[in-house]
Amino acid sequence: MKKMIKSRLIAVHKDQVLVLKKVERPLRYTLPGGVKKKKETESETLIREVGEEIKLKLSHSQFNFYLSHIKKGKFQTVLKNYYLVQLKPKPIKVKETHKFEEALWLEWKEALPFMDKMDRMAVRSYFKSLGRKLKKEKSNGYKVPPRLAM
Repeated sequence: MKKMIKSRLIAVHKDQVLVLKKVERPLRYTLPGGVKKKKETESETLIREVGEEIKLKLSHSQFNFYLSHIKKGKFQTVLKNYYLVQLKPKPIKVKETHKFEEALWLEWKEALPFMDKMDRMAVRSYFKSLGRKLKKEKSNGYKVPPRLAM
């Protein structure tokens, strides 16, 4: 069985997430990132793919691993590694205009219905855990550690 490893960036600012609007119809959003090449690490994949797709230069110190998700199919297993970065919501230019119309900062709940299942799960997981963390901090000062894997 073939194995494909992908790296995806969850770029956030408050309740917004950075998404790429795909060229095709119907309306689809995706997170920046792509497929790992043989001799690179997952984080190197993220830096390379994000730099190819949009005008955003990342360094290893800017982002942290968030979670991995495995999808097993009949012919292929897909492993998606999600990385988290906090950014200011500035306009970001798309480089791969044959794939993406634009890069948008959207409220996360607005973007979810138009994302693929794995990306939707990762984004929802981050914002839901953030909401729980904020509630617990307000109620009794208890802090929840970041969620690293599923």
